[in-house]
Amino acid sequence: MKKWRVKAIRGGSISADKSGCTHYRNFGVKLEMPIWFVAATNGDLKVLVDTGMKDLDWVVKSGAEPFAHQTAEEETPAALKSAMGWEPDEVDVVINTHLHYDHCGYNAAFGNAAIYLQRKEYEAAFDATPGLRHLYAARYFDKRAVPYFRWKLLDGEELIAPGLLVFPTPGHSHGHQSVLFDAGEGAVCVTGDVAALAENIYENIETNIVVDAGKVYESFETIRRRADFIIPGHEPGIANLSECGFPTVG
Repeated sequence: MKKWRVKAIRGGSISADKSGCTHYRNFGVKLEMPIWFVAATNGDLKVLVDTGMKDLDWVVKSGAEPFAHQTAEEETPAALKSAMGWEPDEVDVVINTHLHYDHCGYNAAFGNAAIYLQRKEYEAAFDATPGLRHLYAARYFDKRAVPYFRWKLLDGEELIAPGLLVFPTPGHSHGHQSVLFDAGEGAVCVTGDVAALAENIYENIETNIVVDAGKVYESFETIRRRADFIIPGHEPGIANLSECGFPTVG
């Protein structure tokens, strides 16, 4: 079976207090947190995990994230072209870990890709509770962005291709999923935001954006059991364009 080449690509950043990612611990510790998306190929398929943040002006002014930053070079199509040489219409598969604004902003740009998502997440995104509604911008995932029949809505774990598995990791959102690649150095898990930082896994501590804390800890255990390495959604310890040396899972 062919191994997957996996690359972490920076699509902007968020200046934040670390306490927002460690359940109110670490007050006053400032972090510049990357917004990661991941490109992967086995030599046949071109796969994108999450499509990043779009419309920085809206993100800042709407209050979705007042301290977000993004250069033109970090916008997903430009960053992907620079990192992989891929045009958007060359991407075969997009996998959204969840539908918060910084993980699905450029879904519409990948018009030839099948887009994989848990059905629970799709349904919850249109009916978010008031406290979470600012994280969901329907124009990135409704029928204006992605015609309904282009979605591949999943009801649990799914093998997308040999060595490419998606599995539910709820807790951060109702239908959150993570992605596992059989890569050269071992099993690499793109955790999305159920673990925004490696510290969430290491210290067994949830982020502040949680819909079900119990599910978060179950998701941590599933990731620990399956993965050798992790790419958390906003881990600052990963270097841009890394293909190896990701945080290990102890």
